[in-house]
Amino acid sequence: MSRLRTVSIAGFALVLATVPAGAKDKDEAKVAPKIFQDVVDCRKIEVDAERLACYDSKVASLETAQQNKQLYIADKEDVKKSRRGLFGLALPDLGIFGGDDDDDSDEDVIKQIEAVIKTVRTSSTGYVFTLEDGAVWAQTEDRYPGITPKAGHKILIKRAAMGSYTGSVEGRPAFRIKRRID
Repeated sequence: MSRLRTVSIAGFALVLATVPAGAKDKDEAKVAPKIFQDVVDCRKIEVDAERLACYDSKVASLETAQQNKQLYIADKEDVKKSRRGLFGLALPDLGIFGGDDDDDSDEDVIKQIEAVIKTVRTSSTGYVFTLEDGAVWAQTEDRYPGITPKAGHKILIKRAAMGSYTGSVEGRPAFRIKRRID
């Protein structure tokens, strides 16, 4: 890939970096990593040859950091896919997925998912569903879901009040549900 194209990709991609675990200020998570900011700062150089040399040097550093897995670059679709895969998990806000999941004003916040059930088993509180994407969800209340869930059925999982979730199989009455890691 040419360096000019790499600069273009770097300029239009969402650059993800690890945020310090102790970072409490959300604005701190929005600051671009220094290695990316160095590329952006090359624009300030007025002399063409010096600006090009700056870009060449800084883009090479970006490329090396990405190859060494010190920097991750993702486009908006990659972020959406990651958010969907993490839906329902209680994770700290690292600021790397572009918004606070509790802020409903963010158009990219996932409020619900519809998926196909791959397997169903029972537990002491009801059914445990494994979805086709591998996510595992379990009923948190012993309530009949209005249908005996089976592989191939569709399940709609929605965010509910106070960080909880509800599930509905094939459009039947909703029940409380929680994401599990099995």
